[in-house]
Amino acid sequence: MNNWDLIIVVPLIIILGLAFLYFLYKKQNFEKKIFWFYTQTLIVWVINAILIQENSNVLTDAFDKMPSATVVVLLLFGSSMLFAILLKPFATWITGKIRSRNIWIRASILASILASLLLFIPSNDAAWFKVIIILQAIILGISISSQSLYFLYLNEQKYNRLFALKVSFAIGFVITFATFIGNWILNINNFVTDKIIVLNIVTVILLLLSLLISFKNGSENKNKIGEFRLVLKEELIKYSKSTLVKLIILTLILGIIYGFIQSPIFRMYFVANSKIGNDNQKWLEALDRKYQALFIFGQFVIGYTLYKIMLPKIGVKNLIFALIVISGLTLLISTFVINSVWIIISNLIFGSAYFVLFYMWFAFAIMWNYRASKGIPVTGFIASALLLGQFLVIFIFNSFIYTKTGLFTYQSIQSIIAETNIENIIAFENNLKKVIRITAASLFFINSIYLFLTVLWIDQVIAEFIDYANIKHIFSEYEKQSVEKKINSRIIIE
Repeated sequence: MNNWDLIIVVPLIIILGLAFLYFLYKKQNFEKKIFWFYTQTLIVWVINAILIQENSNVLTDAFDKMPSATVVVLLLFGSSMLFAILLKPFATWITGKIRSRNIWIRASILASILASLLLFIPSNDAAWFKVIIILQAIILGISISSQSLYFLYLNEQKYNRLFALKVSFAIGFVITFATFIGNWILNINNFVTDKIIVLNIVTVILLLLSLLISFKNGSENKNKIGEFRLVLKEELIKYSKSTLVKLIILTLILGIIYGFIQSPIFRMYFVANSKIGNDNQKWLEALDRKYQALFIFGQFVIGYTLYKIMLPKIGVKNLIFALIVISGLTLLISTFVINSVWIIISNLIFGSAYFVLFYMWFAFAIMWNYRASKGIPVTGFIASALLLGQFLVIFIFNSFIYTKTGLFTYQSIQSIIAETNIENIIAFENNLKKVIRITAASLFFINSIYLFLTVLWIDQVIAEFIDYANIKHIFSEYEKQSVEKKINSRIIIE
């Protein structure tokens, strides 16, 4: 049975993931506010994962009928990533100024509803189709730009802006897990029917539900939004522009490395190599689906486990160094070993390393966000830097692929699967192997530079987190004092 992953394995993983989310909620002392927040976050990012993929599929299906110049323009302006890159810093800045993260979060839910409704519009007219695609990309960009605000909201309203690492990995797990569920729902829909009408009706209903749930979170405490109080800022290492620049560079390079790793060439090679041994179309489609799921699975399962187990044992610096070194060794091996089995193994390694490294850097962005003056949107810049790195690579590769430049004689995985001449596939696979070898060698060099810069800058970037156990204790004590002050104030008032 080719679809055993859709019917048995993935549902089981989802059940276990939901159980783990309940465990996370339980650790919050069963606060209803936190329960509704996690529920809302999960629903919104499940739907956004579906909408982003639907938008990409609609765009890809239309490229065959377009001239190369039009394809490149749509790859640029028809991408929600581009507009998310531009909007993320603004979303962080404006919600800090008006002291309300919920306003943008709710507006982004409405944006997702509108993006979903746009998919109902027929695309028979070529000119009108281009307008719709770009409009949908802008609207989805608004929705995606809210991602950083979920981290800030939880850290501010629940943890008094203190526990950035805990929040970064908790929300990172929820969003990555939601992406996994969204991809599964889309695959199930494609398995049952290739129509998206019913699916999009369901997405609109769920988004409306998430909007209602957002009002059950309660009102935001505006005093917790924005910079730390001066008393606390004086006790901590001070923010500087050079720290922000270094953190942006480290995140940008990470985005570039993992943009290459998740580029279509590895996926295309995997499918082409598998097709040479087995030409069954259903089997190849199922194999491709499993390959895509593995990267996400590696992130929220192996990655989160690494964070929970290894971080307390070896500390922040050593964990970051270890993951960069492991990524480098994996890239080095990939220059010599190129086959389907190794691509699967390396996919899991990269997925888990990517999860931990990014949410580490993003945690430090959250930390600096409250130390920066004049409302500088540190988290917005860091989130945009990662997306920019990925977007640049994706845009370049897709421009070659969809304009059939060079060795990219196939525009999609489906076209590789549908190919009847196996000699063409063998030639394509051989050419891809050369490109992968060059790419892996280049990435190993970039990763080495990345390791050097990390060693050079890490003490400044992670500040007090050099001693993870100590800063965790200090913040715990500070939070305890804050709670005691609140209790004493209430006793005095009463």
